[in-house]
Amino acid sequence: MRVLVVGAGTMGHGIASVCAASGFEVDLVDVSEEVLDSAKMKIGWSLKKLEERGAVKNAMEVLQRIRTSTNLAECAKFADFVIEAVVEKTEVKKEIFKILDENCRPEVVLSTNTSTIPISDIASATRRPEKVAGLHFFNPPVLIKFVEIIRGEKTSDETLKKTVEFAKSIGMDHIIVEKEVPGFVVNRINVRVFNEAVRLIESGYRPEEIDAVVKYRIGMPMGLLEVVDFSGVDVLYNVIKELGRRGMDVEVPETVRRMVEENRLGMKTGRGFYEYEGFYSRAKILPKFAYRLNPLNLIAAGINEAAWLIRNGVATKESIDKAMVLGMGYPKGLLEMADDFGLDNVLKVLEGREADPLLKKMVSDGKLGKKSGEGFYCWKYDRKEFGPVIYEKRDKYALITMNRPEKLNALNEEMWRGLNEAFIEAEKDPDIRVVVLTGRGRAFCAGDDIAVMGSWKTFMDGKNFFTSVAVPLLDTIANYTKPIISLVNGIAFGGGLELNLAFDIVIASEDALFSVPEGLIGAIPPVASSLGLAVLGRKMVRYCLTGDQMDADEARQMGIVDIVVPRDQLEIAGVEFVNKILRLAPLSVRAIKETARAYRSIFGFVVEKGLHEIIELIPTEDFAEGMRAFVQRRRPLWIGR
Repeated sequence: MRVLVVGAGTMGHGIASVCAASGFEVDLVDVSEEVLDSAKMKIGWSLKKLEERGAVKNAMEVLQRIRTSTNLAECAKFADFVIEAVVEKTEVKKEIFKILDENCRPEVVLSTNTSTIPISDIASATRRPEKVAGLHFFNPPVLIKFVEIIRGEKTSDETLKKTVEFAKSIGMDHIIVEKEVPGFVVNRINVRVFNEAVRLIESGYRPEEIDAVVKYRIGMPMGLLEVVDFSGVDVLYNVIKELGRRGMDVEVPETVRRMVEENRLGMKTGRGFYEYEGFYSRAKILPKFAYRLNPLNLIAAGINEAAWLIRNGVATKESIDKAMVLGMGYPKGLLEMADDFGLDNVLKVLEGREADPLLKKMVSDGKLGKKSGEGFYCWKYDRKEFGPVIYEKRDKYALITMNRPEKLNALNEEMWRGLNEAFIEAEKDPDIRVVVLTGRGRAFCAGDDIAVMGSWKTFMDGKNFFTSVAVPLLDTIANYTKPIISLVNGIAFGGGLELNLAFDIVIASEDALFSVPEGLIGAIPPVASSLGLAVLGRKMVRYCLTGDQMDADEARQMGIVDIVVPRDQLEIAGVEFVNKILRLAPLSVRAIKETARAYRSIFGFVVEKGLHEIIELIPTEDFAEGMRAFVQRRRPLWIGR
């Protein structure tokens, strides 16, 4: 089979390399020998690198399959399949397709690598519009094994089938774009997301904050603005301008327009969104910048555009997600991300803008994603209540919610038992790989309910409560085989703080407060003062002696909290960490948890010792006086243990 590639630029010579490496004879055509010589040199370099990596067996043999020419008409006579990859100008492409039509055999498919121009516009230059299709590669084609195959208004099913077969023959995965809307699928979504990134810069965010979210939270290999600088700010400018001219409701942001005027085009000029010392230097994007900006502020516009594509029959949800993963390096599909984060949260971010009717209807119908069992996709979902504890199975993770908001989720007997039952439910479910715990309302957990503690009169009252109610949950947590993530959404006092010492990842909202106020009732905090001192060191003494509160940042510095996020990002951050854990092999997770058993054994020992200490205090006058004084101050009906 002989493939004709028209255009020897960056995309053209890359496509020629892919075709030759797949065993096809290739004619590479351009207007000048100089351009062709440069292309052949770049192809040789690229093939040599692929050979070194083992991706190509014999680079020289592959290179010999590529012949160059400036005679398009002559090469067209021998072509079995054509790929046009010249500059994105309609008139230039039409002129080429006119020559191809006049010289190619009638059965030959004429494909175009256009990223913005409607296939029908190009096909109108031929007498065989049914034989014309879009075959959109991504840069660099030798590495990104994915194409968009676009159906023009008159593209036949046979042509589409042949194009799919050809794509497979050169090792490319693909999607079918059923309608030739401007930007097709990937570029249409990209422009929305890139424009959103620029809008956020104009609202005060720094480029490194935006790209840190993209790299360290969304999980893409490069930041969005890094990608723009790498490709060229002028390229983004031209794509947006062309899509707008073609009818998409999008405008070039003022920032991008000004950067082009100032020649701040990215790596090729040394300045773009970042500054570069050399072409191969990279922007410094650190994880610490990642938690001021909500990831949905970046991708909600892309999700909204994807909903438009589905509603208008341009592509299926599966195709859209496949395209963003294979074409853009997303860690998972954009619409699966939407289901992860919650379609209700997507809609909140889009407030004040034109949300797509499909998205609005899904939310009004209660199709919110994994949190309801259905969004763009269907997910495994179950909901149970264990007393004041809500248990939700959300596909591969469980969300456990303490539900006594009027008592600040204080730990009474029903709460202790309910938590234990919920954790056991998640532990025995083979689908569940991660557990997330949080509290409803403005508190995570304010510790043990003082009304319960105030009812203890004898040593045996306290002993029976702890051994039959508290210890089973603490034992369950100490021996848990699945990762536990805690989302601290407000007050975490006493037992609420202490529980977090036993969890694997603790994420707190910026307004969270932590305290160990047991000394106020004459009780020794059995976990915070023992395990807290063992794990966190001398700094914990002050908080045990004084009952002082610490904010989320202080708790992070102490080692109680791992990540601090704005309150509106708490649920989203939890989902992000669930997804990060799910990327690990289950055996790796199990091994890590087994290694942590040494810590858990300390936890179990300290809990047992501490509980014994507090039980001994129950019949004392200090304990009784402390309880009376606390109640007389009319504190809320809770206190941390």
